[in-house]
Amino acid sequence: MKQKILLFIGSICLTAVVFSHDYHFAFLEMEYYPTEQQFQASLKVTAHDLAFITSKKHGQDFTMDQILRTDSLRLELEQYVLSGFSLFQNTQQVYFKVDGHELTENGELVFYFSSENIERNGLLTFAFPLLTNYFPDQQNKLNFLKHGKHHTLTYLATDQTKQINVAP
Repeated sequence: MKQKILLFIGSICLTAVVFSHDYHFAFLEMEYYPTEQQFQASLKVTAHDLAFITSKKHGQDFTMDQILRTDSLRLELEQYVLSGFSLFQNTQQVYFKVDGHELTENGELVFYFSSENIERNGLLTFAFPLLTNYFPDQQNKLNFLKHGKHHTLTYLATDQTKQINVAP
């Protein structure tokens, strides 16, 4: 009997460990394309985190498929992710638009962005607070490609702004 109880408790603990989501993570990759004179980026985030936020906001459960198929919810989601990062070049804000998205088989949602036309020069200031209002343990990473080299910046809820100098 004691073994059955231990086995039962062990299986509950194992289930909790396997199905728990102990961290929240978003990854933004960005590069400047001089021929187009624009920044292009992709954002990878766990789809169920965004579905949770949308569901909480609307007071009903939505799957990511439902959100992406409903124009008003998809546009709301796009605005949310666009507001989750910002880029300033010197003191000028660089604006982005959503070019598309992809829901992967492993539950990640990837957004593709492009900026307005702008000549790259000076100091870039990145802020990346996406999801930190909902998940205090959120960790975001930005990978910026500059002159063929990757510059990775890590963001926490308490540290949301970083800079890179891109002057020639």
